[in-house]
Amino acid sequence: MNLVVSGRMFVHHYPLDETGRTFRDFEKLTSDRLTFLVTSEVCFTKALYDPDIPKGSLLTTVKGGYIGNTSFNSHSLMKTESDELLVSNINQVVSIDMETRRPKPLPDWWKRKYEESAKRFQPYKLEKFPRAESTSIYHVKVAWSDTDMNNHATWSAYVRYAKDAAHHAFRTGSLSKFEENLENGISKIQSHYLGECLEGDELTVYIWEDVQENYHLRCHIDKDKECIFQTIFSFFS
Repeated sequence: MNLVVSGRMFVHHYPLDETGRTFRDFEKLTSDRLTFLVTSEVCFTKALYDPDIPKGSLLTTVKGGYIGNTSFNSHSLMKTESDELLVSNINQVVSIDMETRRPKPLPDWWKRKYEESAKRFQPYKLEKFPRAESTSIYHVKVAWSDTDMNNHATWSAYVRYAKDAAHHAFRTGSLSKFEENLENGISKIQSHYLGECLEGDELTVYIWEDVQENYHLRCHIDKDKECIFQTIFSFFS
């Protein structure tokens, strides 16, 4: 996930020519606003887990996706030099006003410029799910190394908290299928970012196995008793 975001950051901020313009005019678009990640889907192929497939050099490609009134998404692919797909990712972000911290409509000039290519794509939405009555509980404090340039916990930090909580739950006697599922490999991570947290914040991580789906693990993270993140891990069978 960190490799994917590094590729996307490069694509969005590296000048394409002497004018300084960037991919999808991202620098200009974000000059007067922030973007907040709302939903994400990261899919992994079995090739990622195959030690016989060389991964010394990877190619990440990024393309623009759906454009709405206040939100848009992008699509990333990570492949080997031999064109073997390892990871695919959809990230949906919302445009945020720097002062009010509320959603801010995307500028008309930008929507007009890219609306035609955006018609091929759909928004990536996830519904909030209820926390199970019986869960394993894990506590974590956000460290400096978990944060990004805006001092917020990174998108991958939340997923790592969930995975750490799952390992802890397995060692303490719950999540009986976790280690077995993990050996088969994670096939998909679907994440819903509902809030934010900073260095020093204390979080409560609730983790449980989906009783209706043998290969699903669900997680719900609270800060000050308010849910700020949910994720579903899917495993290969």
